[in-house]
Amino acid sequence: MNFGGVIRVNKAGFCVISGALLILFVYVFTTSSRNNDSPSVKINLRQLLEVAIKAAENGGKEVVANKDNLQIKSKGLTKEGMQDSVTTADYSSHCAIMKTLKHAYPTLHVISEEKKVQCDDKEIDYLEHVTIPKSLDDHLEDIRDISVWIDPLDATYEYTGKLYNYVTTMVCVAVKGEPIIGVIHKPFNTESKTFWAWVGKAKSFNLKYARNKSKNIKVIISMSHSGEIKKVLSEKMKNIDVVEAAGAGYKALEVALGNVDAYLHITAIKKWDICAGNAIIKAMGGKMTTKYNELIDYKDEDSVKNEKGLVATITNHDMYIGKF
Repeated sequence: MNFGGVIRVNKAGFCVISGALLILFVYVFTTSSRNNDSPSVKINLRQLLEVAIKAAENGGKEVVANKDNLQIKSKGLTKEGMQDSVTTADYSSHCAIMKTLKHAYPTLHVISEEKKVQCDDKEIDYLEHVTIPKSLDDHLEDIRDISVWIDPLDATYEYTGKLYNYVTTMVCVAVKGEPIIGVIHKPFNTESKTFWAWVGKAKSFNLKYARNKSKNIKVIISMSHSGEIKKVLSEKMKNIDVVEAAGAGYKALEVALGNVDAYLHITAIKKWDICAGNAIIKAMGGKMTTKYNELIDYKDEDSVKNEKGLVATITNHDMYIGKF
């Protein structure tokens, strides 16, 4: 018997076999990769809270240190026609906050307004003690689910004009897109400088809500579009007092402390401006949403802008929905 001979495979058959082998290779490789993943890294949110407070305070030190030695650049005009300024203090604060966070958690996902800044290797004080309640329990979360949003200098325009009462530095921890920890630091306050809250866990001693006792509803809005929103509010609501102020952090704190009933914003706003305030207001039992009553997601840095306005309140949230 003759078993010799030649096996001939045409081009079509060769392509089919090659494709099958390629699919098999990809399947085996990806399955192997999944099975060999290293264990997920867990972060203790109690410790991250301490680091976030220290980061905001380190940023605040830079804001104060640079106030009399500023170099100011313009990023252009906002939609409202205001100068969108950036200063050396913005950059120095960004680096101080980033260094503090990354010193503790090198692989932490941090989203910053000044993300393009190249920071130097100069050491800063990472270890100064931060006081939080000793009774706080450990709470672990996968680092892959955590996004930290920072605003190194909120109210930059007012800062350049020495309106320091509006200036804040902010750090916010979001877990799976939900704001959980908020830190707002007022570097120019003589006391009660740092306000923080951890949703469902604890808040700083100075976060004490005292509801506005005025007969009129009091709302706080941005100076940069006061004319437009004032007109809308006067048409939609009665017995209302409007307070104009700068800085999203400042305005969110005014709500959290009960100095105003609501913070309303009619145009787009960046998420690093509002994340910390969102977490604090939520921890106080309040709510921050778009003007359509939608929750704001902080998961993805590819979407840093909230396009749909803002309503932030401690009580009576629905009263403002649909009004502007």
